[in-house]
Amino acid sequence: MEESERFIFTKEELAERVQVSPVVESDLKQIITDRMEQCGLYFRVFSRIKTSASMARKFEQKEYGGDRRIQDLVGVRINLYFDDDVEICRHIMEQTFEAVDWSTSERNEDEFKPIKLNGVFRLPEYLKDEISADTWEMGIDDTFEVQIKTMFFEGWHEIEHDMRYKGEELWVNYSGFSRYLNSILATLELCDKSMVTLFEDLGHALYKDGRWSDMIKSHFRVKMSDASIYPEVQELLDSDSENGSKLAKKLYKTKRIVLIDQLLKRSRRVPINVNTIIALLNEDVLHDGRLTAIFRKRDVYNDGREESLAESRHYELRPLTRQTVFQMCTEVDGSRMNSLPADSEADAEHIFWACVEQIYGWIVKKYSPLFKDMPLQPTTYHADILAYHVAVNLDAQRKRMNMHVRHMDPDVGGRIWYSEASLVMQKKVCLCVSNGYAEAKRDDRPEREGAGIFFSYPGYYKLIVDGIGIYNSIPCSNRRRIIREEGLPVLEAAVRDSNRNFPIVVIVSKEDSDGMMDEDWLGAFRVSDFTRTVWRYAHVLTCYEEVGRKLLSHLRQTPAFASETFSAFDEAEIPRLYIFWPGGEVDDFGPEDVENCSFGRHLEARGDARTYDIVRGGQAFYHKIVTDLRDWNVSADMWDGFQLEIMTEIPG
Repeated sequence: MEESERFIFTKEELAERVQVSPVVESDLKQIITDRMEQCGLYFRVFSRIKTSASMARKFEQKEYGGDRRIQDLVGVRINLYFDDDVEICRHIMEQTFEAVDWSTSERNEDEFKPIKLNGVFRLPEYLKDEISADTWEMGIDDTFEVQIKTMFFEGWHEIEHDMRYKGEELWVNYSGFSRYLNSILATLELCDKSMVTLFEDLGHALYKDGRWSDMIKSHFRVKMSDASIYPEVQELLDSDSENGSKLAKKLYKTKRIVLIDQLLKRSRRVPINVNTIIALLNEDVLHDGRLTAIFRKRDVYNDGREESLAESRHYELRPLTRQTVFQMCTEVDGSRMNSLPADSEADAEHIFWACVEQIYGWIVKKYSPLFKDMPLQPTTYHADILAYHVAVNLDAQRKRMNMHVRHMDPDVGGRIWYSEASLVMQKKVCLCVSNGYAEAKRDDRPEREGAGIFFSYPGYYKLIVDGIGIYNSIPCSNRRRIIREEGLPVLEAAVRDSNRNFPIVVIVSKEDSDGMMDEDWLGAFRVSDFTRTVWRYAHVLTCYEEVGRKLLSHLRQTPAFASETFSAFDEAEIPRLYIFWPGGEVDDFGPEDVENCSFGRHLEARGDARTYDIVRGGQAFYHKIVTDLRDWNVSADMWDGFQLEIMTEIPG
């Protein structure tokens, strides 16, 4: 692979742009745990989110580029107690997530090593939305990895990995010790196989002795409650055995995967005991009417089921308060539509329908697994399933589309996430977006750090900005832009535009001895990276001192900037960084502001534990400005959505 094609990112770049909500890790772990417990397997689950340092090291050591991307941003490890559960676990994962790839370590005659199965799965769409949009531009795939292995091998794998795989020099010229280690590993592999053989042989002995309940426990090896076998079932199996019938033999001959499949198919988790196991296998394998009558009379799947804490608890209902995490109202101009012929412009109708396709396509991808009847082509559609809601009103004749979707937070009880959009075509195409969540105020809940910490624009907004193009007083661009003198009238008009919803960041720098823009004063600010981070909700422009002073001088001659507040513009020392906020406010920063800036950058959040990395100088200034832009966005009086108290339909 050519060096220019490789993905190479620094630890700092990855830490800044790859932001993974703790919900992603905890939710994946909980989904897997729930499925494994539903099947009664003996297991342990561990998980982690890859650190920026680990990702940077992986980019350095391996060749990633093009379609080859890091696939284990989130990793889950499942440790199993029985060797034959590995394939069963694989089956469960394939029934739960969209599998992308499988790989396994190979056995050979000369080497013993951990036998593990690695699966790569597509992230559920709602969890992908909990990861910063910049992540997918950093050589990272929208997948997660699951490692499946047995407890015996997990017990020594970390030592073997560090002391042999990473420490090959330890074994050079000491082949005897290496063979000794191999013999130990062979013993562990034998232990894995022997445990399964032991319980299979025990199950066969119990079957021969007519101990049906114990035979089922030993043969199927799942976690079971202590419920006793129904007397009438015991009597039926005993009499059938004496009369030469093969009910008990069929139970013993049934493979464990058949039981697992039956448990997976249940719409809700059922108690696992000897009676429910026989009932499940009767439905799929035995088909014995006598057993069916017994289990129907006994209501077997509810027998012994205890009322959960959630079912018995009384909740005080409180009104929900909405918190915006992103909003925007802007024109969609079609400037980035690659499907257009060269030297042509998209008309408003073409742009409108392109936006409809992106918004509706996003809804289908995210919600169609819940709403099976959802049409694949854009149309008016309303549906509800408990806390999940989709409402789309599409008026093809008037060229209007409104939508509202919402879903519950799988990790935080009482929190509902929503996204709303209004798309209207008149002479131009206008898009309004509101993303946020709603939750009840609780006196016993600690104050949160503000909606800005959840800052997130919906996936359809990104698709429209990136693939269709928007215009917010000036065109939106993810590339570094240098303003020349001929471009000043356009920039001045944008700064004064009362309809602008993008803050405008203008960086004015001096010219160095080579005639280039001298940006050493910004330190680690990295203008190009900053632009790529904020370009979907803020404009970033740079200019030389002469052009910058003309801009400031011209603005001072307009009423909005004629007050004493801006009198220092003309005499300001260059270099400077200005933020022209919508509404007329201006922030002004010089080299001393950059040098003296410090920032507690949030790195991790696990439960109530938070880790902050205190950075200073240009890097800190970078984080501060990004945070300021995001905080302004979530707090601005821009477009608050439809604001309906009870949502069944939305305005047409």
